[in-house]
Amino acid sequence: MELLIPGLIIIGLLLALLTFGVPIAFALAAAGIVGLVMERPWRGIEFLLSTFAYANTAHFAYVVLPLFLFMGHMAFSAGLSRRAFQLGQQLLGRLPGGLAAATIVGCAAFSTICGSSVATASTMAKVALPEMLRHGYKQRLAAGCVAAGGTLGVLIPPSGILVIYSIITQVSLLKLFLAAFIPGLFTAIVYIAGIWLMVKRDPSLAGPPVTERYTWRQNGRAFVQSWEVLLLFAAVTGTIYLGIATPTEAAALGAFFALMAVLRRPGRWKNLGDGLRETGSATCSIFALIIGAGLFSLGLSTTQFPTHLATMAAGLDLSPTMMIVLILLPYLILGMFLDGISMILITMPIVFPIVTHVGFDPILFGLLVTKAVEIGAITPPVGLNAFVVKSAAPELSLSEVFRGCVPFVFMELFIVAVMIGFPDLSLFLVRD
Repeated sequence: MELLIPGLIIIGLLLALLTFGVPIAFALAAAGIVGLVMERPWRGIEFLLSTFAYANTAHFAYVVLPLFLFMGHMAFSAGLSRRAFQLGQQLLGRLPGGLAAATIVGCAAFSTICGSSVATASTMAKVALPEMLRHGYKQRLAAGCVAAGGTLGVLIPPSGILVIYSIITQVSLLKLFLAAFIPGLFTAIVYIAGIWLMVKRDPSLAGPPVTERYTWRQNGRAFVQSWEVLLLFAAVTGTIYLGIATPTEAAALGAFFALMAVLRRPGRWKNLGDGLRETGSATCSIFALIIGAGLFSLGLSTTQFPTHLATMAAGLDLSPTMMIVLILLPYLILGMFLDGISMILITMPIVFPIVTHVGFDPILFGLLVTKAVEIGAITPPVGLNAFVVKSAAPELSLSEVFRGCVPFVFMELFIVAVMIGFPDLSLFLVRD
């Protein structure tokens, strides 16, 4: 136990700084520097700090992050989320809970061009919520499907969390994106099936059924009108899966086509300026977190804390699956309070050595952590996605938003259990 004390001091300092409201990036950096001071001479630390920020971020592969962020902003400004929802509405609107199912389709489609859970939930709240409430949907179903549908934004590629996970753990981003597609599609299908069952059981949740019928020609026209969404999907996800482009090249293609979509619309220059500012601000924040997390990881590893912890975990004589389940449980709690990127950066230096030590597949672990993070984001009492939906639609009751999220939490737990029980669901696309 004595071997763990220096590492526990660093973690305790980090938690104390976060409790006092210190920004996460600075708290991580400060805790890491304290760890270095405990184990190394100051002269070496001074040289390290003078070069660390540049050395830790000057990698061409990191260009993918601002490109995906910019693409998401441009796609939102171009109104592509509305096109995706309208397509889902025409295809599924007449089913029990059809508008809620269409919202999931819209979230899934928008997720292929936006790697953020919060952005997906916020965007679809503005697009889909008014339509569902106008058709008599109960607040809890309307809000719950938007908050839960937003979680698809960080599982279906391009996923911001998977990009950060790849940067921190050095796991192949291409393989993570390949592996994430089937679980993302499976999640959307489970959501739609769950909504259908809920409305079948209690038809009042969805109000009067939608009676408008669409011909094959009208549905075909809706697909044609959604050509920009389909083009972005092909440019990003399609080129990655077909091996035509690397994730960085695909991100550049997606950013270019999203920019072209914005430039075709009124208010183009304002939208472009807003997108550049927001992308720059978000990129700076994320890179500050990456630098802070790098110092925290370095300070923690200097104390040998991850190695000692991994050795102790191996001594528990648990199966790799049981070990991963125990590791995932805290994420369900942390997700109520922290955004996914911060959570990955804070925890990965501690838990990833254990994962590799017990021999669990790091690609599957990345997907499971992503799912656990997002379950926390729709879990009462502080689920971030629920608050995002509430802020986008102030007329909603927060208690109703959380009530609507509860069934989706159970669906998510079922999906996680399937992913753990049948790992080939996630890994067969990346098997050698």
